[in-house]
Amino acid sequence: MRVFQNPQNEYRLVQYQLNEKALKKYPEYGIGAFMAFFYKELYQSGPDGAAKIGPLVEAAHKQGMKVWLADDFGYPSGMAGGKVVEKNPEYEVRGLARVSGNGRGMKRLAVNLPETAERFVFAMLYPIVDGVADFDRGMVLPVEDTRVETKGMQGAWRLDAYALVVRNKDVSAQATMVQFKHTGRYPDLMNRDAVASFIAHMHAPLAAQIDDLPSKVAGFYSNEPQLMQMHWNFAKDAPHACLPWTAALPEAFRRMHGYDLMTKLGALYECDSLAARRIRMHFHQTVAELLATNFSGQITEWCEAHGVRSGGHFLLNQFLVMHVAGYGDLMKFASKFHVPGIDNGIPNPAQFRKFPYQQTRFFSSVAAWKGRKEVIMLLDPIIYIANLGRLSPVASLLHNSVNMAFFNGANQLSSYLFLDPMNGKDALGRKKHAAGYTPEEYRAFNEYVGRISMLLRGAHREASVALYYPITMFQADYLPSKQHWKKILPAYEPRQNVWDRIEKTLIEADLDYQIVHPEAVAEAEVLGGTMKMGSATFRYLVMPQIEIIPLADLEKLRDFEAGGGTVLWVDAKPMAGAYVHEDGEVRRLVADIAIITTDELTEWIDHPYDESFDLAFEPHSYDLPVARFRKNGRRIYYLVNRKGESITAHIAAKRTGTITLLDPVSGVISKADIPAEAVINAYDSLLVVD
Repeated sequence: MRVFQNPQNEYRLVQYQLNEKALKKYPEYGIGAFMAFFYKELYQSGPDGAAKIGPLVEAAHKQGMKVWLADDFGYPSGMAGGKVVEKNPEYEVRGLARVSGNGRGMKRLAVNLPETAERFVFAMLYPIVDGVADFDRGMVLPVEDTRVETKGMQGAWRLDAYALVVRNKDVSAQATMVQFKHTGRYPDLMNRDAVASFIAHMHAPLAAQIDDLPSKVAGFYSNEPQLMQMHWNFAKDAPHACLPWTAALPEAFRRMHGYDLMTKLGALYECDSLAARRIRMHFHQTVAELLATNFSGQITEWCEAHGVRSGGHFLLNQFLVMHVAGYGDLMKFASKFHVPGIDNGIPNPAQFRKFPYQQTRFFSSVAAWKGRKEVIMLLDPIIYIANLGRLSPVASLLHNSVNMAFFNGANQLSSYLFLDPMNGKDALGRKKHAAGYTPEEYRAFNEYVGRISMLLRGAHREASVALYYPITMFQADYLPSKQHWKKILPAYEPRQNVWDRIEKTLIEADLDYQIVHPEAVAEAEVLGGTMKMGSATFRYLVMPQIEIIPLADLEKLRDFEAGGGTVLWVDAKPMAGAYVHEDGEVRRLVADIAIITTDELTEWIDHPYDESFDLAFEPHSYDLPVARFRKNGRRIYYLVNRKGESITAHIAAKRTGTITLLDPVSGVISKADIPAEAVINAYDSLLVVD
């Protein structure tokens, strides 16, 4: 009882900043841990420099509070304030752009390097057939750094020259230069040596300041690292549409997929043919492998060697096409971290119904896949609001966001909510306002967070429905663009809308689910009519518009169905395998597959939960969603009131018995006989343990 009323620090908020003021203030406000940004101190000498770091971390330790070490000069992580590129300019991130010229017959044509590019690296002469370049019958051209020339070929043709472009303008790394006083020079995160340099400039010198690192530091936290190929200027287009590139990519592509990428480069920029879409899919899979291995994987290896954890949050999680543009494959990238995370907003009531809370499931599902116990979420008062005018939202808004975070699988929360009243401007001159909180208000909020976290951390979601992560389809669809990232989203909306409708349909029908990565399916153990992936076992697998699938995965799904499992193909069924030699067998295996619509989905899922989860709740609606978890042999139901008024929850079962009600607002634990009733106040929640 006492532990629930007064949860331990490890379950409370991780609050941004660690300094003398925070050391005095945070315990009074009920905060549990620090997120420390030491970029101002790390490279300075004297008493206000790096020498401050160790004593501050030691002081936090003496207060019983752990420290997360932010791994860069604000965000995006990876550049060490620009020092990685400053020391080694060859490590700077580059993109691959295409420069083209058209001709007919034996006619000379030369293409010169644009001033905005660094050098040419490859060139092809493609015949044009029915208005489309034939990527299978191209001819390699000799390349100079600044010029490519051809004598032409019979018929219509196109010369494609591929140039490296240094990404040092109008990407997100430059968007934070003024705010954090860094150079904006960002490294190639697919380059293992560049990332090793980043670790040597940030992780290692921070660790060197702290005695007995594992006892005082929870881990290192990355903030929105990415491939840095998205255009970040809404007012004007970029000179080039770029794709991620690194020197090791062609050989890695050949090793993974068994054929040469370079002669097929044109397919990365155009064409809707199956062959072109498959090349793009293979390309982004290779990018994801290099990024996950060399950035998140290498950081995690370093953290493990030093007895701490890795973690962080990412960028534009709600848009699946951005999973490709920013990471090649975001779930794969995040899966390498010990503590996958998300930056999610605190919406106003008018936004509640349409707010993408469910994006948290990408990362809670990663945790389930990899056997991780923690998923961290940043409660961000700025994103989705488009101004800095409410940096300390009222308690009802905080509770709503906390509830939906836990409902979707987060179990550790962080924030930079402003504790003190203020009116002013930020480094960019934008007006900032914070009403602040009293110690009593913020302590009550921390206790609310801590109580829920204590119950749900380490719990496993009860969900027999798996929702297949359709990253391969977005990889196959993705084309680079000169436009700002917001402007390209409409091109991918039809497929995104299918995904969003499926998630909404499942949640509103009280059909809980986890998102499963294609690699998890490949690794899954099929036992009769069940499929075990990580800590979860599924009886239903929802396949959203999956048109290309590896033959081995499809064969596993058919075995799953043969044992009694259910595979639901929504809106489409596969037309091809991952490689051309798989196509015939794939088409044979799917010949008898039925396609359903999203509206029909719930009709096919009749046993979504294990029979031991037999408690029923009314009112059953959007306003009172229920998440189910298992922990240490106990069944936990998490009930969320999404309304601005109280709800009386009616709890029933086809049996008698006693349940435990835990109120995270008051900390009161009570017993009740089934059937039972419980009042949940506006935007609050209730934990029921059976």
